Amino acid sequence: MTGFILIGGVGLLIVVVSLVLHDFFEGIFDVLHVDAGSGLFSAPVIGAFLAAFGFGAALIDSAGDAGTGVAVGGGVGAGVLMGAAALWITRGLMNMRTDEPVRMGDLIGKTANVVTRIPGGGYGEVAVTHLGQRMKLNARAADPIPAGTAVVITEVTSASSVLVEPETTFWGTAELGGS
Repeated sequence: MTGFILIGGVGLLIVVVSLVLHDFFEGIFDVLHVDAGSGLFSAPVIGAFLAAFGFGAALIDSAGDAGTGVAVGGGVGAGVLMGAAALWITRGLMNMRTDEPVRMGDLIGKTANVVTRIPGGGYGEVAVTHLGQRMKLNARAADPIPAGTAVVITEVTSASSVLVEPETTFWGTAELGGS
């Protein structure tokens, strides 16, 4: 029984270490040329199998006179179930859909609103919604722009600042469909 508990402890340790030091196990599996990403031989799957096998076999072994063979069989069954669950969860997390990343260059041409007045030669603030995310950015303009004005982003100067132009100036004052 002590051997089964030791195997379960090693499996549990592998799971914990893989959560904390994920790259450590991935590096070991890369050296062995084994796909360890979200596959069958990933650290979470192996750790879950060993933990369930060891603790399951120890539980069966201590429950009565079933014998070591029955304990090993029950441990393998528990290990396969837990390993499959870990594999399913790992693959689910690895293949999860995520939002498209926000690229600052994609803001050019977007309409924003001035939230803090933009003085001549200085910075104010604009708010823009891009890909469902509301962002507040520092903004400069050629001429002063009062708060509440709709503007168009004409250039991204850094990760947190843009150049803007009033929407009426950028698009012109002519009505759409006019002559």
